[in-house]
Amino acid sequence: MVRLGRLRQGSAGTEPWLMALLAALVGVAASAVAVALRSGVHVLFEALHSVRESPWGILLPAGGALLGVIVIRVIFREPGGHGVPAVLEAVSRHGGSMRPRSMVSRLLGSLINVASGGSAGLEGPIAFSAAAVGSTVAAGAKVAERQRILLLACGVAGGIGAIFNAPLTGVIFATEVVLAEWTLATVIPVVVAATVATSIGRGLLGAEGAFSSGEFDWDAIDLGLSVPLGLLAGVVSVGLVGAIFQAETLAAKLKKGKLLGKPGVVAAIAGLGVGGIGWIFPQAIGEGYELVNECLNDDQHGSSLFYFTALVLLAKFVATVLTLGSNAPGGIFAPSLVLGAALGFSYGGALDLLPGLEVEAGFFALLAMPGLVAGTMQAPFTGMFLALETTGSWSETLPLMLVAVLSALVSRSLLRHSFYTWELAETGRLLRPGTDRRILADLQAVEMLDLESVKIEVGKTLDDLAKILPKTRRNHFAVVDEQGIFQGMLDLSALRAVIFDPLLRQMTPVDTAMDSTVPRIRDTDSLLQAMEVFEEVGAWVLPVIDGDGRFLGTLSKSTLFDRYRRELIVQTSARAE
Repeated sequence: MVRLGRLRQGSAGTEPWLMALLAALVGVAASAVAVALRSGVHVLFEALHSVRESPWGILLPAGGALLGVIVIRVIFREPGGHGVPAVLEAVSRHGGSMRPRSMVSRLLGSLINVASGGSAGLEGPIAFSAAAVGSTVAAGAKVAERQRILLLACGVAGGIGAIFNAPLTGVIFATEVVLAEWTLATVIPVVVAATVATSIGRGLLGAEGAFSSGEFDWDAIDLGLSVPLGLLAGVVSVGLVGAIFQAETLAAKLKKGKLLGKPGVVAAIAGLGVGGIGWIFPQAIGEGYELVNECLNDDQHGSSLFYFTALVLLAKFVATVLTLGSNAPGGIFAPSLVLGAALGFSYGGALDLLPGLEVEAGFFALLAMPGLVAGTMQAPFTGMFLALETTGSWSETLPLMLVAVLSALVSRSLLRHSFYTWELAETGRLLRPGTDRRILADLQAVEMLDLESVKIEVGKTLDDLAKILPKTRRNHFAVVDEQGIFQGMLDLSALRAVIFDPLLRQMTPVDTAMDSTVPRIRDTDSLLQAMEVFEEVGAWVLPVIDGDGRFLGTLSKSTLFDRYRRELIVQTSARAE
């Protein structure tokens, strides 16, 4: 069979190459942002060492949180939060559009906060800044919305890959969390961006992973002991997410006050608590990567440090809740890794105290790291590859996978959504590409008006309506005034007792027989909003009006479903590869 006619023609064949080229450009820019943030945090953290050791050190996290929020909220006039939810909203609601200043705002704010001792990570800010890089490149290239979203995801993949020296993690995070889809058309540019960004990051920051881990000799017993750890990691991650949300709720109430409502004040108060914790447990503030390396490379069995690590675990937990719960800039990756390492080390130390059982606590510290990430984000692949790439412990893949999946399973069973998607999902703003909600949200009700919409003016009678019936197949009629303002709807099925009686028809005005309480659909409403109205009232046909209340036409479920089916074919075919 001759297949030459099946080759792509024209722009259809060149588009993947164009996207790969643009993705490489995004990767270069994203690596610059990642290098600036990573090196900047380290330099500033070391520069503040003398302050941290002084009696004034307890105030340092408060000052960093205050200044970080002011930079983002006041100077750059950007919304607060953790960064990644804003990226997801840009994908879901704004076609991948982000402001160019977003490349710098979150970077500077989080740099100040984390370097000052805030218990937060850099992945949220780098995802936000690098996503803005991808969006800006897409705007300059004047590509379509679907391609702009993809380049935004390329920026995220490049930023995460470069800052953690973990290209696979960048790819997985961008596809699993940001895009929530896996196709050849999306994977190729994302991989290109992650590869380019990570290569540049390695050249400037070094090729070593974030953590160093020794070799562990594990067996079937250790694998079995990993099961309770996975479940425990899930419970702790649920507790962490829940505690942060409770802190956010409390912070929102406090911000209603005149003084506390000023940008950064609540974050500064929370920072005082973080500073107090850091005065007692220095390991609990900042990124905390030193604690991770200590847990992974303890040459003892862990029992000697069990109690201390358990206290640090609690201190880090509270410090993270205070930092992220007050909406100070930062992400949850790094705290999750640190909490996971401390949890696993404590778990291993507790097992080592049991008679007849000898285990390596560092082994369980390694396993719990992806467990906490997978549980808080409900993204097991991201957790697994992050731990594997940052530690190089590929020989522990099997138990590591087991813990990550069990933790995500517990989290998914107890929490409706992940840490980053909760607010968007609860408010209906999380619209994944290719899903029913996204397809319906992309279309407006005014685009779906029925081909024939019949109206009749106030003052007419049902007899006048009867004269129209032979000329139409419609069963629903709009009643309008002289200016075309919608007044109500007539449903022919509800008028059967009257419409066939000539005398009653002549005596009954349409404005007394109409339903004036029928819900209206605005011309600016999406089909998603229209569908929610249809389901709420159980109607089959509803009127569509403009901002002044003028009747524009009717929208029926049959028209809605037909257009939805056609749009589904278009959107899914665009992602079929």
